[in-house]
Amino acid sequence: MARSRQNDQRRKELLQQGKDLLTEHGYHGTGLKKILDTVKVPKGSFYNYFESKEQFASEIIEQYGRDLTKKLNDFIEQSRDNPLDTLRNIYLRMVADIEKNGPKGCLVGNLAAEIGASSELCQKSMLNAFVSWKTPFTTLISDAQTKGLIRDDLGAEVLFDLLWETWQGALLKVKIDGKTEHLIQTVDVMLYHLFLPLTSGENKRI
Repeated sequence: MARSRQNDQRRKELLQQGKDLLTEHGYHGTGLKKILDTVKVPKGSFYNYFESKEQFASEIIEQYGRDLTKKLNDFIEQSRDNPLDTLRNIYLRMVADIEKNGPKGCLVGNLAAEIGASSELCQKSMLNAFVSWKTPFTTLISDAQTKGLIRDDLGAEVLFDLLWETWQGALLKVKIDGKTEHLIQTVDVMLYHLFLPLTSGENKRI
């Protein structure tokens, strides 16, 4: 029983260290030796915990998705602001994390660009993660639409996809110039300009 608990703890440590390194260095830039040395696991023991590096990365992505979804749901549940401002505050918190920890980007966004088309297993995990955190975002957007805070000629999922894709592009720019000022500017343009309710005209819902 003690050995089982120790193995579970070591496995969690490998996943955590792997997440940090994959986010910073990417899939191909992260060697197993670096991860194993950090966690102090013998080189030959990796495959006692995971079948392959690909399966290891897949589990990291799944865990990342679950963790982020929980954080989102907890934040939304505790928020006393209207849904539009709550949405902005989520991004403010992400910007604060970037300023504190450096412009490493989003794990899923980073890996999607690197191995999204070459690893079916990781691609599936990335899709699962994306779908899991899409729900709280689209719920907020839908709530804001009901309250007349956001345009409703476009569906909540369409607006979320646009917001997420724009945010990923903004994160890429941070990696290029190291500046975070434009992140909130990007979010504000989306939320308080492009997402505003239309004042006139007939519009077909997508």
